[in-house]
Amino acid sequence: MSRIHYLIFGLVLLMTVACGDMEKSDVTPDETEAAVETASPHQEKPTTATGTTKPAPRRETPPAPPQPRYVTISTGTVIPVRLQDSLDSAVNQSGDVFRAVVDEDLLVGNSVVVPRGSPVEGKLTYVERSGRVKGRATMSMQFVSLTVGGNAYPLQTEILSFEAEGTKKKDATKVGVASGIGAAIGAIAGGGKGAAIGAAVGAGAGGATVMATRGEELQFNAEHPFEFTLNEEVPIRIR
Repeated sequence: MSRIHYLIFGLVLLMTVACGDMEKSDVTPDETEAAVETASPHQEKPTTATGTTKPAPRRETPPAPPQPRYVTISTGTVIPVRLQDSLDSAVNQSGDVFRAVVDEDLLVGNSVVVPRGSPVEGKLTYVERSGRVKGRATMSMQFVSLTVGGNAYPLQTEILSFEAEGTKKKDATKVGVASGIGAAIGAIAGGGKGAAIGAAVGAGAGGATVMATRGEELQFNAEHPFEFTLNEEVPIRIR
């Protein structure tokens, strides 16, 4: 082979090597990373020392909140209370609200459900003061609410009704005293016609005294005891 042939062969070899380098430089870094990811699709999953896949952490379910527990006070239960406010038929009116407290621990079984001193609220359902001529003072009440442990419970109870004592004997005494005064006036006037005048004056004065004076009023001072009966059962929360 001549020198010229060696020269041509060398040039061809150099050109071949240069083209190969250019093809390699055309591959970008992103393509290289994609190729690596394609070749190792399971690389991100954590593995244990033995090479098995590690399970995802388990989420704990929070415990359910405790359910409230109730104890029922049955219908017909008698509950003793003491007034905290005084009541007066001459002062109070129908619809007035008053306060009281439970006077004894209330048990269901062996457990205290309503402690002594628990607040009770009552309402005057009807009030009528005594009349001047006739009609006694009357007062009716009902207990409408009980509070235990900060929780208020509505109540349905029997209505307690009271009536003032009659005043007929006292009225008769007043008329008799006034008649005696009239008789004394008649005696001073000389008897006979004067006595008749005095008796008439006395009777009139006696009637006026009765007309101007009201009968007895109903009054209950603070700490006065009452007992009321439940008409409907009451569920009391104890937890």
